[in-house]
Amino acid sequence: TEDYDMLKSKELRAKAWNSLKDKYWMAFIVVIVSGLLVSIGTGLVSAAQSMIDIVNMVDPSEMDSTMELGAVVINIMAFVLCIAGLMISIFIGNAASVGLTNYFIKNTNSTPTFADAFSGFKVRYRRNIGTLLLVGIKVVLWSILFVIPGIIKSYEYAIIPHILADDPEISSKDAFKKAKEMMNGNKFRLFKLNISFIGWYVLCFVTFGIGTFFLMPYINAATAEFYVELKSMND
Repeated sequence: TEDYDMLKSKELRAKAWNSLKDKYWMAFIVVIVSGLLVSIGTGLVSAAQSMIDIVNMVDPSEMDSTMELGAVVINIMAFVLCIAGLMISIFIGNAASVGLTNYFIKNTNSTPTFADAFSGFKVRYRRNIGTLLLVGIKVVLWSILFVIPGIIKSYEYAIIPHILADDPEISSKDAFKKAKEMMNGNKFRLFKLNISFIGWYVLCFVTFGIGTFFLMPYINAATAEFYVELKSMND
């Protein structure tokens, strides 16, 4: 019911907050380091897009030969940056995402180590990057075809990094199947959990986004609690 779902969001946040006691600053460092690894690729792609946008702002009819050469060089640089960004996202960012979720899953019932945050590189690396690459492709395709189904699919796939981190033996195909089963009827619950942080997001906005860095351990911990709860319901 509605009240039950909202109560569960509060309970999950309370569990997450409790799990971070005396461990927050280590979790903060893990989020910063992992976040950098995840964001490098997207940052390069964004930079490439910005370079292309700048070139497109100039009317081609107003360009002389020097400007045209400069535009060609910028477009080539943007292409290289875009490819580099995509490669980094696939081979580094995806593995870092699995490691980050592994850290917070362990944080739900124990004290994880800094090394746990990089398990995505050490345990089933090729499976991890391949599966999350497939997740990205599927979400993009669904979003291009239909926006709302794309959002729904992104919530269905949201716990796949957790599944990969939690079960080294599971295959990519079975990870998708398990995510679909576990998120059946629970996608809106995860959405409501995300929305329940809206007050914190407002504070982050007031601090010009700086507060986001301090909020992310809390969000990751709550999402891990959500996954652990779903797992216990499906075992």
